[in-house]
Amino acid sequence: MGRAMLIICAGLFIALGIVSVSTSEQGKTMTENAVVYANETKALNAAHTAIQIAMQKLNENNGKKWAKDHNSSNPWITTIDGARTTLYIDYMHEASNYWDPDSLRLVSKAETIFEDSATTTKYEGQVTSVYLKAPFSNLVPEFESALTIATDQVAPFSAGGSASISGDAPSGSGCEDKPVMTIADQAGGSMDSTSYASEMNDIETTGSPKVKVDKNLNYQPTDELIARLEDSPDRVNVGKDYKDSLGTAHNPGVFFIEDGTNLTGKQSSGYGIIVVKSGAQMQYDGELKVAGNFEFNGLVIFENAYDFQGKGTPTVNGSVLIGNTEDYEDDIDVDISGNIHMQYDCRAEEYAQMAAADAVDQYKYTRVVTLQQTQSIKE
Repeated sequence: MGRAMLIICAGLFIALGIVSVSTSEQGKTMTENAVVYANETKALNAAHTAIQIAMQKLNENNGKKWAKDHNSSNPWITTIDGARTTLYIDYMHEASNYWDPDSLRLVSKAETIFEDSATTTKYEGQVTSVYLKAPFSNLVPEFESALTIATDQVAPFSAGGSASISGDAPSGSGCEDKPVMTIADQAGGSMDSTSYASEMNDIETTGSPKVKVDKNLNYQPTDELIARLEDSPDRVNVGKDYKDSLGTAHNPGVFFIEDGTNLTGKQSSGYGIIVVKSGAQMQYDGELKVAGNFEFNGLVIFENAYDFQGKGTPTVNGSVLIGNTEDYEDDIDVDISGNIHMQYDCRAEEYAQMAAADAVDQYKYTRVVTLQQTQSIKE
């Protein structure tokens, strides 16, 4: 009986020892797995964070340059939550059409180091995201007509001379016809649709109706656009006797006139957006021998004023918009005369949209796919 009891006790101690060893091994394995999971997760989180930071940088001024500067041969290097992180950007496809999206790939890799008494292990987490990048096309208010008056503070309004305004789409343009003029609700103003139509009987107009009243028309979205364009480092301040470019079809620009300017005949055409602010004057001296006929393709905005004189035959293809800011209380004197021609053209609307998108330098990004992977390296 005593011997049997000893055998049973010995067996029990052996069994308990085996269980103890097994439990110890399981605990060690669980600890190792926890270390692996924690470090891999930390590395992946850092890599994801780097992509978020990169997307913010892409939407800042000169974001495209930042992307081009950080390709695979010159990655951006930073430290995030103690993890050394690198990121580079590849343009997989650059669209030839301005409005078609580009494809770009962001590759972010972060690494963490774990050391114990026996080994040093490096954990890497890599995240690859593919995005479609496209410019914003809705920054510019839709062209309502050849001439749009988004204010009830016009007084007086007159039209004469050899000026002309057309809302009919140019032949072969694919545009829809627009009114000659669109005006805001004139409640409280001294002009109404009948008064405007009567004044325009003295110049050549084509399009129907001659005057459209849009009760929803206001200047607010335009002054918000102007505020954004003014903050752009790419805007051009046009001074006296301006002789430089006013944009091209492939590179339309944003031009601000605040102190008046005389286009001296060095330009035969321009593309994009011109903003003429209160107290400024835009004059085109077409009598210079090198002048020819000046055409601007896009949007011309007169804010708190209208003063556009032309001795030659200046033409605006697109739309002319007149409005006032909320703090402007004076009347706006509008005199359309000389040889000025305003021609609605939806193709010129695209030049204005391109100019605004380039100046604001912000894009919409659509994520297509994101892949992530991890690895550990014992050193």
